[in-house]
Parts: sequence; C-alpha cells; structure tokens
Amino acid sequence: MDHNLFHGKQELRSKYLAYRDALSLKERKEKSERIWELLRGDASYRRAQAILVYMDYRSEVITTGLAEALFASGTKRVFAPRVEGMDITFYEVASMEDFTEGYQKIREPYGEEEKRFAPQQFRGQSILVLVPGAVFDRQKGRIGYGKGFYDRFLEKLACACEKGGWEEEGAFVRSAALAFDCQLAKKVSVEAHDRRVDMIITETGIIR
Repeated sequence: MDHNLFHGKQELRSKYLAYRDALSLKERKEKSERIWELLRGDASYRRAQAILVYMDYRSEVITTGLAEALFASGTKRVFAPRVEGMDITFYEVASMEDFTEGYQKIREPYGEEEKRFAPQQFRGQSILVLVPGAVFDRQKGRIGYGKGFYDRFLEKLACACEKGGWEEEGAFVRSAALAFDCQLAKKVSVEAHDRRVDMIITETGIIR
C-alpha cells in the first residue's frame, strides 16, 4: 500500500467523521428519516426481495427504524451482518430480538447457520445491500473504517452473482451507501481493492 495514500485516507476519515459526530442526535434522526424516505421511494428498494442492512453504530445514519419497518411489513427478507474473523457474514433477522451485542458492541445477529445469507438462494431475484462508511464522493467512491469488511463482501457477492447469471434473468444486485451530506468530500482516493457503491443516498438526494 502507498503510505502517502494510507495516511491521506486516515486524515480524510478523521476529518469527515468529526463532521458527522458534530451532528446532534435530533439532527441525525431527522436526516436519517429523510434518507429512509428517499430509499423507500427508489426502484432498487421497491424491487429488491432481499435487503442487507447494517446496524447503525455511533453517529452513522440510523437504520434501527428502517429495520423495524421492514420487519413490520414482512414483504422483504432482511439480513444483517456479523463480523467473523476478517469478514462479515449476513444472517436473516425478523425482529430486534434476533440481535446480540457483538463486534465493538455493535448489534449483530446470533449467527445461526440455517439463517446464513447465500446468494444462490436468490437466483433470479434482486438484492440490495445498504452500506455504511466514513467518507464518500460524488463519483461513488467510499472510505470505510479501515478493515475492508464491505469491500471484500461486495467483491465476493458480485463474483457469485456474475457466475450465477443474475443479470441474464433480469434481476440485480446493488449497493446503496447511506450517508449524511457532511460526509461528502470533493474526491476520495480509491485503491484497486476499494469498491465503489452503486449509489449514495443522503438527506438531500440520491447520487447515481
């Protein structure tokens, strides 16, 4: 790794996380609700049979209410991530009771094998992955928290779906980052292993 790029990422991450942390809880709740509205109005969300949703941590865009609404509707299958070693694995969840305190005290599913997400279960169906992060740009570049969990997961998912012929069957696999406007930088430097997202949803609009 280019050490200058590494330190540049670290500085950018710290700077924009400070902007995000400066939002009050009231502001984060209001902005998060606007983001949910935009998400629910998007065709990718409406058409998806499976939603992979992160559980909000610290000052991230709040997803608890979004998950609860998904559980209540019962119209989509919902999966949440669990850190296992150096990777994240998604497991199906049906209520907030399906979570326990996990990695860095983030809410995680219990990790029951029969509930593990497997792309082949959804062949011919559409999948939407909601992605957290620290910094983004309008070219859909993303800086996460430095562990590469989502970069690796999205790469594996894309490979599995390409082999499975998803596009040929009219289905899609898309990633949507949820972020506040204050997390948008002019430009994010990305490396070969960094995955750009398909869209970014902020409180003021959708970047495609």
